Amino acid sequence: MNPLEVTWISDDEIEPPGPKMVVCVEPHLGFYFRINSHDNWEPCVAIAKHPDHLFLKWDSFIECTILELDDYIINQSMKKIGVIGKVSRRLCDPLIDALGYASGSRSDRNAIRSVLEQLR
Repeated sequence: MNPLEVTWISDDEIEPPGPKMVVCVEPHLGFYFRINSHDNWEPCVAIAKHPDHLFLKWDSFIECTILELDDYIINQSMKKIGVIGKVSRRLCDPLIDALGYASGSRSDRNAIRSVLEQLR
């Protein structure tokens, strides 16, 4: 996947396990952010349902907790579902700002920041 592309995965880490939308934020390292209906996780960035985000059913939130997905999970998603949309580049700056408050190593956050900075 390419940066800012969105797909559905089968997510065993959520409760209850099930399908979850994710956005690619660093493809070479396999880093993704989940898209959620509510802002229960910090930090998160609001993502509005509008013509740039037709894949959304309603206004949602990008959870800026680094989710590392292996190639198998992404390849399965690409075979079954594929890319369902792309997050607007207008959200790069808010996502970069949120990385300052995100968990994860400094090097992981910097890798994501570098990708997002090239896209804005």
